[in-house]
Amino acid sequence: MQRGFGDCHVTSRAINTGHVILCCSSSMTARCQHVVAALLLTLGGVLSFPVGSEKRDPVSCGYQSCHPTKPGMLNVHLVPHTHDDVGWLKTVDQYFYGDRNDIQHAGVQYILDSVVDQLLKNPDRRFIYVETAFFYRWWKQQSASMQQTVKQLVNEGRLEFVNGGWCMSDEAASHYSAVIDQMTLGLRFLNETFGACGRPRVAWHIDPFGHAREHASLFSQMGYDGFFFGRLDYQDRDSRRSKKEQELLWRASDSLPAPMADLFTAALCCKSDEQQS
Repeated sequence: MQRGFGDCHVTSRAINTGHVILCCSSSMTARCQHVVAALLLTLGGVLSFPVGSEKRDPVSCGYQSCHPTKPGMLNVHLVPHTHDDVGWLKTVDQYFYGDRNDIQHAGVQYILDSVVDQLLKNPDRRFIYVETAFFYRWWKQQSASMQQTVKQLVNEGRLEFVNGGWCMSDEAASHYSAVIDQMTLGLRFLNETFGACGRPRVAWHIDPFGHAREHASLFSQMGYDGFFFGRLDYQDRDSRRSKKEQELLWRASDSLPAPMADLFTAALCCKSDEQQS
């Protein structure tokens, strides 16, 4: 769903750790692009942009694929990502093929085509893909040579998967067994196709309507390193922003002993549901 600035978020860790993470979706609006540009211009005197090709092992995915940072500098990480609803205003087929753009302009297959093309043009570029349901359909339509190219991008950490489930599941109405089933379906495909480099390391729920601790507990028990979400009450968000408490360790179960259900969690800013309505 695209509202406000589009899916453009800045994490809260800029001042405390010397890092700014800008997460910009594939449907990023022009206004969001202007926000990013203005931020970069404002901080230009203290920013560090790690560029240039580096010598890497043939397989250097995961955290090893991150660009080097410079201590004492404000390091900016641009993180383009998808946010493709697996059915919302249009059907899944309409979203994938780009049909009925009079309802909503979206064609997921073209996102993947263009992402692979742009990643191949510059080894410093990175992209995060979220919705395995769409990626699976696109993957099955590719030639053997294109599949090999994509595997290489994944092995080099230039194309990375987050969340990994078939979709970004609802956290209010979904039964836990259905959540586990759809996560299993997506993660199994990524593991069988890409091996360890296809395994997502963070859970990513930027658009479900609210967040439940049961999901955080499940993600922790699935072995995720962190959980990033985008929707919380605007009063809670404003309070956390002012106190720099958007990052936390979520203790997601009263019954499971720590750290079985403990999960590093970050609330992405800077838009609230009140501002979007």
